[in-house]
Amino acid sequence: MNAAGVRSWADTLVDRVTGREAGGAKPRIEVKVVMTADSLTNTGDQPAMVEGYGPVPATWARDALNDAEVFVRRLFTDPAGRLVAMESRARKAPDGLAEFIATRDGGICRTNGCDAPIRNIDHVERHADGGETRAENLQGLCERCNQAKEALGWRARPRPDGTIITTTPTGHTYTSPPPDTWAPDPPLSPAELRLRRILRDHALAA
Repeated sequence: MNAAGVRSWADTLVDRVTGREAGGAKPRIEVKVVMTADSLTNTGDQPAMVEGYGPVPATWARDALNDAEVFVRRLFTDPAGRLVAMESRARKAPDGLAEFIATRDGGICRTNGCDAPIRNIDHVERHADGGETRAENLQGLCERCNQAKEALGWRARPRPDGTIITTTPTGHTYTSPPPDTWAPDPPLSPAELRLRRILRDHALAA
């Protein structure tokens, strides 16, 4: 295949995959990167979280964001570091709320012992039973667990702090606290602070 044929084949591939003509506007791809304000503004080093991948160094996230078109959406935590709210910009409330729940739950099914990715945003107390569509009564579940909780005998209730209490048909009760992904790092001990200063001084002297 000559060079012109290769270009034509590549152009067709771009058209089919992105739904646009080759040479047109670049497709927008959304990658959710969650990091603290301190880390984003280059004053903190708490790792950022890339949805579907996991933690990455704050410096790597800052460098990556420098080369991208970035839209910032603020998330709010309580003093313990639990996500409690997210601002909504130009999005329908249900979509924004679902996005918040998926982020709050770290992208992983809330069922104890299940580490499958979230596939459904579901009511803890069933909507049919009067459960409200609000953050405190929503959870992220994988497809299997979402189907299982609809079986007879399953009951679940939320707590104000985001904890979910689930009772199985056999009468066993399980507690699922909200993920501590966004909990602040514990303060450094005096010994750790001294070690950090030594390492910094050594790096400056090198």
